[in-house]
Amino acid sequence: MNKHRKDTAYSISAARGPLSQFEPGGSCGPIEDPNEYAALIRGVPDAPQREFLEEASRFATTWQYLSSVHMQIPPEIAAQVAQLKDRSLSVHERIARMRDVNRRLMEFISKHGREDSPIRQ
Repeated sequence: MNKHRKDTAYSISAARGPLSQFEPGGSCGPIEDPNEYAALIRGVPDAPQREFLEEASRFATTWQYLSSVHMQIPPEIAAQVAQLKDRSLSVHERIARMRDVNRRLMEFISKHGREDSPIRQ
C-alpha cells in the first residue's frame, strides 16, 4: 500500500471514530465463524438470557434468509417483534414471544413455497 493510500485509510478510520469498532475486523465487529458465535452464546451465564439470545439469533438468521430471497417480514410479525422492546415484559415472556415469531416466520416461509430453506426449524 502506498503512503497516500495508507494515510487515506487511516483518516477514514479515524473519521469514523468509535464506530469503527463495529466494522468487520473491529473489536465489536460481526462474528463470521458460527462455532465462535455459538461458544459466545453458550458462555452467557444467565440461562434465560442465553435462551433469549438463541431465539433472537434464529430470528436474525431467518430475517437474513428472507432478505436474500427478496421476501419481507409480514407486517403483523414485524409488529410483534417491535413489541419486544416493552420493558414491562419479563425475559420469559420475551422468550415465548420470540419463539412464536420464529414459528410464524417458518410457517410463512413454508406457505410461500420456500421449503428448500436452509433455515433450521
